[in-house]
Amino acid sequence: MPTLASAQTSPAALSTALSQFTSQHAKLGLSAPDVADPAVTSSYTEADSKVTHVYLRQRHQGIEIYGAEADLHLDATNKVVSLHSAFVTNAANAASVAATAPTLTPAQAIAAATRALGLAAPSRLEVVQAGAPAVGMKLSEGGIARSPIGVKLMYQATETKQLVLVWDVTIDDATSDHYWNVRVNAATGALVDKSDYTVSEPVSFSELTQRALGTKNWPEPAVASSVAAPNSYNVYPLTVESPLYGSRQVVVNPADPTYSPFGWHDTNGVAGPEYTITRGNNVHAYEDRNRANAPGYSPDGGTDLIFDYPFDQSAAPQVYQNAAITNLFYWNNLVHDVMAYKGFDEVSGNFQVKNYTGAGLGNDDVRAEAQDGGGTNNANFSTPVDGSRPRMQMYLWPGGVGSITAPATIAGNLPMRGTAYGRTLTAAGPISGRIVLANDGSANPPRACNPLLNAAAINGNIALVYRGGTCSTPTKIRNAQNAGARLVMIADSIPNTAIANYGGAADTVGLRIPSVAISKADGDKIRAALTSGVNVTVAVSGIIRDGDFDNGVIAHEYGHGISNRLTGGPANSNCLGNAEQMGEGWSDFFGLWMTTKPGDQGFTPRGIGNYVTGAPIDGYGIRPQRYSTDFAVNNQTYALIGTGAYTAVHAIGSVWAATLWDLNWKLV
Repeated sequence: MPTLASAQTSPAALSTALSQFTSQHAKLGLSAPDVADPAVTSSYTEADSKVTHVYLRQRHQGIEIYGAEADLHLDATNKVVSLHSAFVTNAANAASVAATAPTLTPAQAIAAATRALGLAAPSRLEVVQAGAPAVGMKLSEGGIARSPIGVKLMYQATETKQLVLVWDVTIDDATSDHYWNVRVNAATGALVDKSDYTVSEPVSFSELTQRALGTKNWPEPAVASSVAAPNSYNVYPLTVESPLYGSRQVVVNPADPTYSPFGWHDTNGVAGPEYTITRGNNVHAYEDRNRANAPGYSPDGGTDLIFDYPFDQSAAPQVYQNAAITNLFYWNNLVHDVMAYKGFDEVSGNFQVKNYTGAGLGNDDVRAEAQDGGGTNNANFSTPVDGSRPRMQMYLWPGGVGSITAPATIAGNLPMRGTAYGRTLTAAGPISGRIVLANDGSANPPRACNPLLNAAAINGNIALVYRGGTCSTPTKIRNAQNAGARLVMIADSIPNTAIANYGGAADTVGLRIPSVAISKADGDKIRAALTSGVNVTVAVSGIIRDGDFDNGVIAHEYGHGISNRLTGGPANSNCLGNAEQMGEGWSDFFGLWMTTKPGDQGFTPRGIGNYVTGAPIDGYGIRPQRYSTDFAVNNQTYALIGTGAYTAVHAIGSVWAATLWDLNWKLV
């Protein structure tokens, strides 16, 4: 029986759990040898409910089998109330069990993993934390990782339940947002399996469209407040989802006395802050504009810890970075403190530098990266195992604000979203002018996959093109640019879908003009007017919305850390990799629940990410349907899973979130 890192569970409870598990091996379809030597990966007892959770992993010849997990849950009387097992049947009799000794060294395994991932070859790998192969060790960063690289000898079962000896390698990639957990064959170095601790929120093409309503931003003074109380933060406080829903307030002494007893800037459990910047026991918030994936600038509140900075939404993000980082710091701490009362505490694997109770593993505060330069229109959270630091990355969401100015019959608001290609609308400045439908001479001329035949008409105007065809989006923009267009509007070719998010790396080779995406409905409306001979004019300007102010998205991302640490136990963050896992649903629920105000009603439609996407208060945000207890607003049921948009993880998760939202309001 392995010794746990710290005593999380009473010996009696642990003994009962193991005894119950081994005695039921036949009911589980397992042999006695299959359950004879499990590793206890995690074990803890909840303080309030007194429920004990025990997490096991199957071993063969003293080596753990990746993915062969079991969990048992005992009530306060040590009665097993729930048991699940994914142990491999007859593991000892597997036809092709590899030898227990690997051919590759740990350093060679890391090199094989980097080749499989397409990363640069590591250099100067040295052991920084020694350990037996089956226990695991850590090697230096090797010029490719942000933290030491974990390596552990394991087995992995194939689809035919045969066991392959593998090296399990964990790489916090220094060149991307990925936090890889890879298994390579311990004899050949071939890739066997890989997973990513990073969970992101890209906007899907298949999500339903926003209604063309105007947005509302509460008036926000462009200067700091006049309040200068010590230990204060000027933020969008608890229940205020974003600038769409209310104003910032100066919050004084917000740290919870039970779960952050020495304040939010402590790390040693002694009175007095160790940091005066946005860093402490639960989170280190900083900007990562240059995608260094390392701590950048953090605002300094001085000895009085006053974090009161102006926020002008019309300014460049760097101008208001102090306010953004402060809000991100506040909300990470807030979710930490609130969720500790709900069971995500030190013993269950939460995120802290110092665990004040001594339970669980420390040194794993959140690295919260504001205005991250790794992408746009997204956010993500990486959750390694307990004792390793997670990372939250909040991105900027460039977009556009537009309106049709003529003819009067279709004049009005024109929802749009900026693309990642060419010049941004913000850099280009306001653009107004006449729209001209592109014609590339093909069977579907507005798709603009060929040089435009009506270049003379396009020159100096705004080109309307359509998504689809045999060419890439940059090709469409380039053809319009070569024809002299000042701006490209890309209408969707699929009805009843959200405005497309043309993300990815910006194409800086030759593209000089901005481009925006609009819905098929608006594109068709403009096209109909143009083909009838009517001139259509528009006015467009750019705007950048900062994800660091969308508190629903922040809570959603933090929620991934919670569900990943709780599902398989603190020592296993790899349980939620399939499309039908409930993590996305729980994260949406956390975002909704943390921003519910007194007096709110369950039937009120709620979106996710309305602020960052430029949606109205009652918009859909980034989900197929708005959340509501009213079935006429949200009619999602399990029957939708596997149909239409409901094959992707976020849409599938929204069905579970809708269920949780209904249950929540039954309990309120």
